[in-house]
Amino acid sequence: MTENKALALAPLITPFAFAFYAYIADVPGFNMDSGLLDFLGLFFGLTLAAIPVAYIYMFFIGGKFWGMIKRRKMVNFFTIVFGSVFVADIPMLLIWPVTQGNEFYLTLQLFSFVGFMVGLNCWFLINLDKFKAKFNNKN
Repeated sequence: MTENKALALAPLITPFAFAFYAYIADVPGFNMDSGLLDFLGLFFGLTLAAIPVAYIYMFFIGGKFWGMIKRRKMVNFFTIVFGSVFVADIPMLLIWPVTQGNEFYLTLQLFSFVGFMVGLNCWFLINLDKFKAKFNNKN
């Protein structure tokens, strides 16, 4: 898969990663204590809100980061995955000085996990042709 397609498809994992981590972290509504219908409503609302935000991150902040690592020929698993975590955490680091309470840490963990999953997805999609070739050669 080309890099442009991988960069365009990678943010689509955002609502799934967010909902998964929110379920694991026992966030009210996402832990399904209120029932499946409430969870599906939250997931639908999250999807409507998260996809545009993920693409804004990807094309404005992540695009600059991608250009930087590509110019320096440093595109590898670690720069993509951990760079995505950093890109996802930039807004959190900007609001950190004015936050109060423990909610910031959960939000930082959620954004970090979503950034990690977007980076992992991007790396996987970029290398998808290599994976297909390896599996086809073994059969």
